Amino acid sequence: MRKQISSLRTPGFLLMHAACLLVIWSGVSWVALYTCLALYLVRMIGITAGYHRYFSHRTYQTSRLFQFLLALLGTSAAQQGPLWWAAHHRYHHKFSDTQNDVHSPSIQGFWWAHVGWILAPENQNTKYDLVPDLIRFPELRFLDKFYLLPPLVLAASLWVSGIVLASYLPALETSGFQLLVCT
Repeated sequence: MRKQISSLRTPGFLLMHAACLLVIWSGVSWVALYTCLALYLVRMIGITAGYHRYFSHRTYQTSRLFQFLLALLGTSAAQQGPLWWAAHHRYHHKFSDTQNDVHSPSIQGFWWAHVGWILAPENQNTKYDLVPDLIRFPELRFLDKFYLLPPLVLAASLWVSGIVLASYLPALETSGFQLLVCT
């Protein structure tokens, strides 16, 4: 049985991924490329070391401040909140490659396992019962509830930074639009 995807979330998801084509109009500068690389590396640390290894598997211990920084970096990668991510990943491991696994390629196919499950209405809510060790932190609950805030603040910061650089250092040949599109 094929599951349905959300008609509300899908257009935004597709537009966000198609937005990279705007590079045709924005052009590329060294500043944009370096910014893109730096943000990719830092945010993937948030996902890999934070969301995956720390929040989902609890493979190491850290301070509460560093825990928050990992959550903030992960959230800035626009992969929803830390509690949502950890809960779904724990659920995946609990039911790996069974009918209950929300993203098993052997059950629902490659596309569903990598993209479709994220857009399914039944997977939108955080399963708090799977992360009782994490819900006691109000800052993590805040990031989980307002998971769009960090990526939007990052996007606005890139836009403003590009405007400032274009105004005061035009030789860098970058702009707010370019920094936003390239990252």
